[in-house]
Amino acid sequence: MKKPLGLKKAMDLMRLPGTRLVKMFTHGSPEGFAHYVIPGGYVEPDTADKIKARADVTASKDGLFPNSDQTWRIAREGE
Repeated sequence: MKKPLGLKKAMDLMRLPGTRLVKMFTHGSPEGFAHYVIPGGYVEPDTADKIKARADVTASKDGLFPNSDQTWRIAREGE
């Protein structure tokens, strides 16, 4: 397994157009899900929480389940 992305690297990637933090469901995690920066890689739960808590990060309602956020992105000017 690759080393998880740190907060700085994850945020550098999140600033690129089209990059998202994605919550994916998996049987391999004790929580039943894991977070990934796409493209980029796995981030630990505390790193994902820090990303989601930022004022410039917004949740998207494009998940599989209604009213359940599964992707986050950095808000861009004019959006």
